Amino acid sequence: MSEGQGGRALDSARHIKPLDFGADGVIGSVDASGRLIALNTFHERAGFVTLTTADPFSESQRYNPEAVRYYRAGLALLDGFGPQFASPVTRRAARLLADAIPQVRLTLAEGALATMTAWAGGGGAFQRWTVNAPYRWRGRLSLQRCAYTQLTEGGPLPTPPVQAHARFADGALTIENPALGWAAAIAGLPAGSSWERRADGPLEIALPGAAGTTTLVYGFGPTAAEARAAAKRLAQGAAADLPAVCEAWRARFDGAPDNLIVRRGLGYGLMLAVPVGEARCILTDHMLLPLSWNRDAYYVARALLSWQPALAEVVRRHLLWMFEVAERPNGDWGRCYLANGQIKDAAFQLDQQLFPLLELAEYVAETGDRATWERLRPAVGPLVEMLLARKAARAWLFPTDETPADDPVALPYHLSSHILLWHTFRQVAALGADARLAGIAEDVRRTVFERFAAAHDGQMLYAYATDGAGRFHFYHDANDIPLALAPLWGFTPASDPVWRATVAFAFSEANEGGCYAGRLGSVHTRAPWPLGDMQDALIARLLGDAERERRAWARLDEAMQWDGALPEACHPQTGAVVSRHWFAWPNAAAACLALGAFGA
Repeated sequence: MSEGQGGRALDSARHIKPLDFGADGVIGSVDASGRLIALNTFHERAGFVTLTTADPFSESQRYNPEAVRYYRAGLALLDGFGPQFASPVTRRAARLLADAIPQVRLTLAEGALATMTAWAGGGGAFQRWTVNAPYRWRGRLSLQRCAYTQLTEGGPLPTPPVQAHARFADGALTIENPALGWAAAIAGLPAGSSWERRADGPLEIALPGAAGTTTLVYGFGPTAAEARAAAKRLAQGAAADLPAVCEAWRARFDGAPDNLIVRRGLGYGLMLAVPVGEARCILTDHMLLPLSWNRDAYYVARALLSWQPALAEVVRRHLLWMFEVAERPNGDWGRCYLANGQIKDAAFQLDQQLFPLLELAEYVAETGDRATWERLRPAVGPLVEMLLARKAARAWLFPTDETPADDPVALPYHLSSHILLWHTFRQVAALGADARLAGIAEDVRRTVFERFAAAHDGQMLYAYATDGAGRFHFYHDANDIPLALAPLWGFTPASDPVWRATVAFAFSEANEGGCYAGRLGSVHTRAPWPLGDMQDALIARLLGDAERERRAWARLDEAMQWDGALPEACHPQTGAVVSRHWFAWPNAAAACLALGAFGA
């Protein structure tokens, strides 16, 4: 599956999902026939909006996890907008040009061919179709705010109505949603009779097609006229030059391992770095939850920082987004955010407060960018004071409202967040930010050994959570990577018998709700998680167990979809997707491990 001059051929025998493309804040997906299922872009008020063939999510089902799972799984099965042929398709083949640009080739019953290539740039997107058979452009389209379907809903946002005002003239289709104040234009369609239609909901579109090569250009703007003008500008700009775009992606991947999981982590992470003025928001995905979690974004940024020096600028701009754009009305970061910086869920998670500080410290240490440090340094002191104000009265323990899986925490003090706090305070202290932090970090470390270590079934373990007064919750979760990283960070050596017993427990049946057929998962979605397999590979490397590490990577490969994407959770026997076809974090974490970003 390595990439040649014609691109990387994708294996249709693997787990198939829509193919993704994106750049400059525009991210899209096409179905197995090359038709567009969604094209999503930044919106100043709504965060992220989508031109899509999906129906809106039912607002009455926001707190129904099964309905959320059903809707999200259905997005991977959508039929898109594009050519509908009179004769059936007998064969589909797909490849990734430069490991980032999907190309789909269709063979029809009579031997005719159709080829589609999709890419993005300049604030818009492109699809190039070459067809030598009769067809019509068909599909069901609407322009709506992204659904933001969460398993642990933190409070629904008002959803603008799905209004559609469509107009076709001179080979350009515009769709405007007045309730959103946003419009999309598709230029380059074959000419036909002009028409105009309105609807409260998605519109069925049917347009003439013409044999030959057609390049569709997608533009966006506050009004139909501005979207149409944007599409026309894009058609004449550098982003329309497909060979140059391919070469730019090849240059970005220069030196990266020839491993599709790793390259997906790097490439998709870069696609999700959405411009917001001077800053960049890093989303967790573009289809299911185009929101930002500091935790997920840290691992994407960590991979990008370790990939190429030129991409440090993306990380710098992401730091500006976290420290200067993302809302902190009470001094702390929320659970997750819209791309515009508005808090979506306000729950307090301890680790979400720490990852931005760690990302800043690592960025400055590795780039020497003191100007950015001085710009953001005034925010560091208040953040530290906010954390210290939450400290337990008689111990160096810090409470959290939720686990890193967005679930309620059984007891207030959470192990991996304390390991992360120790590591983060030490890294910030090394920059000279606060003379107290190094000492506080050691107080936290000592307290972890004193308050989290406890006997469980006859052996000493580090508990997942504690009340600090003798009650313990024994568990480990695929989301809790800092425990696996503890020896690399220097918190405790890999020879520590308590750490060894804890990670052995994590991958055993005794880890109720967290282990599935010997693989690490989560009660959040009860199945093995690729994030757990990544932890397995990391732990194996720390233990010097090469065969165990090989098996862990083999499980990641089994869970990998045909384009390299790792899901949230997978079936323990088949590797089929159980939850979330789109999820940036597991690929980014695997890329961090492969690139030595963790130090191993």
